[in-house]
Amino acid sequence: MKFVAVLLSGLIGFSSVAQSQDISWPQELTSDNGGVVIIYQPQVEVFTGNSLEARAAVSVKTSDTGNAPVFGAVWIEAKLDTNRDTRTAVIRDIEVSDVRIADASNEQMDALAEFIEESMEGSSLEISVDQLLSDLDTAGSDMGEADLKHTPPEIILSTESAMLVSIDGEPVLQEIEGSNYERVVNSAFLIVKAGKTNYLYVGSNAWFSADEISGPWILTARVPDDIKSLVEPVEDDGIDLSTTKIIIATEPTELLVADGKPSWTPVEGMNLLFMDNTDSNAFLELSTQQYYLLLSGRWYRGEGMEGELDWTHVPNDELPEPFSDIPVDSVNGAVLSQVAGTQQARDAVLDNTIPQTAAINRGDSSFTVNYDGEPDFAEIEDIKVYYAQNTSAAVFKYGNSFYACDEGVWYVANSATGPWAVAIDVPDAIYDIPASNPHHNVTYVKVYDVTPEVVYVGYTPSYYGSYYSHGAIVYGSGWYYPPWYGPYYYPRYPTWGLHMSYNPWTGWGFGVSWTNGPFRFTFGGYGGWWGVGGYRPYGRPYVHGGYRKTNINIGGDVNIGGGGNRPGIGDGNRPGIGDGNRPGKGDGNRPETKPNLYDRPKNQARNAERPDVANNRQGKPSANMKNDVLTDRSGNVYQRGSEGNWNQRDNGQWKESSNLDRSTLAQSGKYDQNRRPSTENTGSQRSSQYSNYGGSAARPQLERDYGARQQGAQRTQSYNRSRGGGGGRRRR
Repeated sequence: MKFVAVLLSGLIGFSSVAQSQDISWPQELTSDNGGVVIIYQPQVEVFTGNSLEARAAVSVKTSDTGNAPVFGAVWIEAKLDTNRDTRTAVIRDIEVSDVRIADASNEQMDALAEFIEESMEGSSLEISVDQLLSDLDTAGSDMGEADLKHTPPEIILSTESAMLVSIDGEPVLQEIEGSNYERVVNSAFLIVKAGKTNYLYVGSNAWFSADEISGPWILTARVPDDIKSLVEPVEDDGIDLSTTKIIIATEPTELLVADGKPSWTPVEGMNLLFMDNTDSNAFLELSTQQYYLLLSGRWYRGEGMEGELDWTHVPNDELPEPFSDIPVDSVNGAVLSQVAGTQQARDAVLDNTIPQTAAINRGDSSFTVNYDGEPDFAEIEDIKVYYAQNTSAAVFKYGNSFYACDEGVWYVANSATGPWAVAIDVPDAIYDIPASNPHHNVTYVKVYDVTPEVVYVGYTPSYYGSYYSHGAIVYGSGWYYPPWYGPYYYPRYPTWGLHMSYNPWTGWGFGVSWTNGPFRFTFGGYGGWWGVGGYRPYGRPYVHGGYRKTNINIGGDVNIGGGGNRPGIGDGNRPGIGDGNRPGKGDGNRPETKPNLYDRPKNQARNAERPDVANNRQGKPSANMKNDVLTDRSGNVYQRGSEGNWNQRDNGQWKESSNLDRSTLAQSGKYDQNRRPSTENTGSQRSSQYSNYGGSAARPQLERDYGARQQGAQRTQSYNRSRGGGGGRRRR
């Protein structure tokens, strides 16, 4: 995947957006002799995997310059280590491929270029993920759209308090060891059969009973003590669920809950209405009288909201025009991330390409596999790769070797049962695993680089089921993956029944809504495990369409605190801004279902220590300096004026540029933006070569890059504010 560093087209008119003050750039490196190189925020040109190519404006002060700043431009190649939890990245192992000094004499040029190279080689600089992605462009990239399914699930609208209990097909009962009871193993809910009575635990110490698993279910206080002991008791919150309807679903289903009959309100005066008495995203387009639903990032169109209806998938880039005009700061602004062509959708698409990276010890041998019997492999559609069916692990056979992907790391073995070693490469055939296979997600885990001691790896959000589709991102492949049944039950992760919503900072979150007050849902050791990477979705409880804080624990492994039932509602830049009627989504309230797998306690032993970087090789923010200096592709250096004008550095002075709108061509005839001057050239040779390195007019590119810089600073500040919490938004 390759990105060309052109700012998203929607930012060209950035002058209408308030400027954000960036305090992290420029950064400086100080040499032992007191010389200083100040590096302005890099302008990304190519980003693929964990490799980065960029150019940056620099200034240098040494005794040779009389400690006066001399400006220039550098081109760098580097590796990128990202931490999506903190949304920060480290640009490391920097190599300087070329330098141009804008206002140095011929006598100074060689010495200054050498000083810059020596200062920057091997150094590290920190940048926020949001600054990085704002500098990328979807137009120059291949997003690699998978063969997803968009067949609508069964869609149910309940106008009364209701809860969806998903079962993966018809109920499958297995004995609970050491008891006279059986439980339904193919559900994330605890459903226990005791003779002729079935018991369902829904959380907050609330149990339901029924003669048949299909229902009807009624709230009950008469539950055998040994059945109650199967779950961890929680503090009684006094929730009245006596009128809550339990809906059992044995096929892919989504439940919408409304406070009575559907009620509609205009979207800020537009020719579009939204359903204001539900926490789901439902709209009515007035000109066509068509209804639209947003489910798992996908849009569906129907003729109404109630009764048995036929719903049709509408690709994210084929929505009616009013959807792209939804105000970003409205209660409906969150849906813009799934409306192709909007800034929010482009941001989400680009964010979906940023990997979480790690350095793994090559000597790690901690991975093991448990099979339900002897390993059972099945062929994957014409790619000569076989996958193990009777295990929850992602294990493959290719040729005479076996490969496994475990929590973002690839392993290899000569036998299906190991011993396993960290893989230093993965066959291309494995990356052809189609979306119809339950392990398609492993194709988004990569091996980037290898040293004698370390393997550099990473995964993008697609490893968690966040996929590109029609100009936006959606959750889940849409395919149904049959589980494995035997003495053990191994489920596959679903697309439906999770009430997924997108948050620009945390990604996809499970939707949970209740009537009022706190509600605690605990799976204990008996909940179904769903999804990938150890942090897995679940057949979520869904109650009446109210607004409340919900805490959920799954096997002690996941704690989800939802600020209301649609975590992450926001405009893509300012999540959590609203009227304060819904609980905030700061730390402890925002969904944290997919943290960095590499930092999980059980995985930390396999992580390698990254090489130390000397203190003077680590960039530090330059105090009281504006991040307002950029370079064009020819290496000319410009400063953005307070009035929006551009001044060019020339002979040690800033002079207003008069030719920014004039196109020029290189002497070779046609401008090639990928061309780089030879790294063998130095000093005046560099200057001479760059003076003929022309192309299109500089102003549009400078405006785009400056707009990207401002957008990145704004997003970074918004993320930092969101971590501190804040009011949420309520529908009505």
